[in-house]
Amino acid sequence: MYSIFIDDKEVVVESNFEINEEFMNTSSIVFNKVYPKSWKGTNKLLTDYYFPKDYSKCNIYKDSVLVFSGIVKNSANMVLNPFKPHYCSLQILDKNTLLSEGKTLDFVIADKTVSEAIAQVIDEIANYGFVVGTISIENDSMIGAYSTLDKTAFDVFQYLSEISNSRWGTRMVDEDTTAVDFYSPALMPSESDIEFTQKYFANNNIIDMEYDYNTNDYRNKQVILSDSIYASIDSIENIITDGYNTTFITEKAIGIINSMTLDGNAVTFATNDEKNIGISADFYYTSGEAKITSDKTYQAGLTIQINYTALIKGRQIGYNNNEISRIKGQLDINGTISRYEKRNDILSSDELQAVANTYINYNSKPELTLTIKTKNNLFSLGKKVYFNAPLEDLKDTYLIKSKKTSIQQVDTNVFVEYEFALVNNFDTESAINYFDNQRRKANGNINESEFITRNIDIENEANVIFSNVTQTEVTPVGDNVLNCVLNSPFIS
Repeated sequence: MYSIFIDDKEVVVESNFEINEEFMNTSSIVFNKVYPKSWKGTNKLLTDYYFPKDYSKCNIYKDSVLVFSGIVKNSANMVLNPFKPHYCSLQILDKNTLLSEGKTLDFVIADKTVSEAIAQVIDEIANYGFVVGTISIENDSMIGAYSTLDKTAFDVFQYLSEISNSRWGTRMVDEDTTAVDFYSPALMPSESDIEFTQKYFANNNIIDMEYDYNTNDYRNKQVILSDSIYASIDSIENIITDGYNTTFITEKAIGIINSMTLDGNAVTFATNDEKNIGISADFYYTSGEAKITSDKTYQAGLTIQINYTALIKGRQIGYNNNEISRIKGQLDINGTISRYEKRNDILSSDELQAVANTYINYNSKPELTLTIKTKNNLFSLGKKVYFNAPLEDLKDTYLIKSKKTSIQQVDTNVFVEYEFALVNNFDTESAINYFDNQRRKANGNINESEFITRNIDIENEANVIFSNVTQTEVTPVGDNVLNCVLNSPFIS
């Protein structure tokens, strides 16, 4: 039997309900006609009202084994008629929702591998119950400098997934702990092959199997644009002093200065941020601006030579030439199907190309969705399985993307059916995450020597220490909260 507890109190729900679980996206349940089990056999359904607060804890057990742990998100259909039972309906979400709803981040990931970055993000949200799960990534490359300012953990995980060509998801460890897993498709654990035989169907209590063929998100050419990325070739410019100007214009916006000379002699340089904290140099620059400045005037006719990495508009393209040829052969016309996307969260040309390749890897073939209905709990979410299909186009490796458990409890009898959705392009994203994606794609990477402001939330009592080593003690009154933004680059 299934038993349901909300805030550690057992409740009764309508006999039929479904648990909808997804590998990456938030899993959900809707319970109807909910009331405390202790009200059974009493008049309280007519006299009292059951109203669990939002973000109450909900645990579901099957024969005393925990099978789902989540939170109450929304309540509906609260009956107020004094002549009718005061039921309510509840929406339950799993803890994955806290990756989007919980803490927004405000630190820079710098000079770390993807797996190290994952661990850093999870460390920031550990007090929500998240832990590092299985990290199995083929392309565990280094990240330059990525700002997480005002992004959620969900946003950052999506970025890390795209630059490493991996898929990620969460899984329940216990009622207080949720693990975050990252897998390259080739390294995902596998289930036993699906066989299209009567014996396989009978042994696994398969009720039905069907497939959908979808090209809504198909592309075989992916163009990724960025307003500003580091150029792959350094620029060398010679600027002649005029005897009175202290600001010198460069041809392109400066990303990083590599070296500078004045009439062949090496000179010092620093960013304006470094200047503001007391570092002296002959010349100063701000990353992203097409100029250098000096605090003194040089005589006319001297040559300033500057070697720098410029910031330029970025454009990277991913192709699937086999698919382009296939469509060209079928239609006898140009077979290119293009998609464009602007990504200002990326400064590295290599990372921009990696994102383009990720789109091509997952979306350059038609999406086949295999739906299997069975009485057996046949698969685990986030694993892959090969379908030895009767049709050649269906023979492929699929990701087990979602699982719907339909439960009917009648007296002491329990009837359970499972419906699994498997996708061959390993695409895990759903429309519910659209706004998260737009936020994370707007910005992200930071320029050389650029610092982000840190948001310090002061709740009860806090000691705020500024760079002048003075101390201010703040005790908010009532619900007042003091919001401070510290701009010092020493704050980490």
